[in-house]
Amino acid sequence: MKITGAIFDMDGTLLNSMDYWGTVAGEVLEQMGIFPEDDTNRRFLETGMRAWYDHISSTYDISISFEEMKRKIYSAMEEKYESVVMAKQGAIEMLEELSRRGVKMCLATATDRPTVEKILKRLDMEKYFSRIFTSGEVGVGKGEPLIYELSLSYLGTPKETTYVFEDAYYALKTAHNAGFNTIGIYDKNVFVPLDKLLPLCTHFLDEGAKYRLDKLGLFD
Repeated sequence: MKITGAIFDMDGTLLNSMDYWGTVAGEVLEQMGIFPEDDTNRRFLETGMRAWYDHISSTYDISISFEEMKRKIYSAMEEKYESVVMAKQGAIEMLEELSRRGVKMCLATATDRPTVEKILKRLDMEKYFSRIFTSGEVGVGKGEPLIYELSLSYLGTPKETTYVFEDAYYALKTAHNAGFNTIGIYDKNVFVPLDKLLPLCTHFLDEGAKYRLDKLGLFD
């Protein structure tokens, strides 16, 4: 089915930033003198920051609020976004192709707006998105479909021809259950097995086929 609208996740979908998000949770806890016995980095990536914090705060002696924890994590990531985080190979070419074909695009991300705006400007990617939606501003994370529904309403494109691009299992599950077409993007930091991911995806682009939307018949 021809694509008319696209709702993009950022980290792990368009950027290689999950390589760094994949270690930051453990690093911040260790700086606080907390050494979790479980795989806290993996939990952080799989469930998102809010659910991860709820687990950590109920399991260990955490004396700071979620907002304080979030500030610590974003502070640790800021240097990475300013210097080493890059677009994933082929991502900009895909955005350029979608733009050339008149596909309306917006960004729906769990990352806070100041960080998003800085990295998009550094990589000259802001021009592709007519609007940025963040979980913090929406008020709920991607465990609920609100950010996708607001994005769809803003784009004004039919739901059946609007695709959500995501790498994370929990986000794909939310979008799929809300009736969206989804395009799953391979990222090595997603630990969920493919046989669990694939049923949530209208299409899935693995590492070898990354961003080859023409092969999916989306421009027919």
